[in-house]
Amino acid sequence: MKKITILLITLVTGALVFGQNLVVNGDFEIGANGDPVPSWIGFKNRIATDDITAAQVGQIENGDGALNQEFSVTPGEEYAVQFDYRWITTAAANSNLIVRIKDAANLPTNLNLIGGTTSNGYALNTTVDQWFSGNFSFVVPAGITTVRLTMFKGNGNKPLNLDNVSVTSSTMSLNDLDQLTFKTYPNPANDILNISASSKLTQIEIYSILGRKVLTKDINTTEDQINISNLTKGVYIIKTYIDNAVGSFKFIKN
Repeated sequence: MKKITILLITLVTGALVFGQNLVVNGDFEIGANGDPVPSWIGFKNRIATDDITAAQVGQIENGDGALNQEFSVTPGEEYAVQFDYRWITTAAANSNLIVRIKDAANLPTNLNLIGGTTSNGYALNTTVDQWFSGNFSFVVPAGITTVRLTMFKGNGNKPLNLDNVSVTSSTMSLNDLDQLTFKTYPNPANDILNISASSKLTQIEIYSILGRKVLTKDINTTEDQINISNLTKGVYIIKTYIDNAVGSFKFIKN
């Protein structure tokens, strides 16, 4: 079950590191069995040993409970969230939980998720006694510098085991892009954004700074032109799929 929580994308020329895990104790290796989970906040949670994998995990106990953690982020950046989870069979009837990212300074505010299964969250599979992996990403809106990863379930729900929780920046640095011989121009752009790379570009997705997808295009070549004339002026995130690599970067629409 345990995984390396530094996001690596392997290429022919080597590996790109997109960022260290922002979650502390996301593999739940810190803490003694039965104790509340260290470095996390919430209630009715504990360190446990999963009876299927024998791995040490974080558990939200029977009935209601929560595991939450806050961390600093950069406005305009995209972050990838990954985690493993398993519902445990008990007398409790339900297995419902939605993972959310909240503005830590204004907790009623849920951020929009890319790959979320609801309008502002990620609903877990309800099948019991089977490990699943969840993943989504989010773009940090302007003015937000701290967010909270929230895993809360109400009363009447089964226990939930969690492992390998990670939040990593998915925005490529200039050095990362250089390894792919990636180019985009002009930036700022008016109507056309040119992109190219040494490996095949397969798809691009463009998101507003609030995380709303505004454009998708399938590509099957090493260079292409993206028509952005219908976009309003502002800062955007372009998510680029290059062979087996996925990365994001910002551009300005004039």
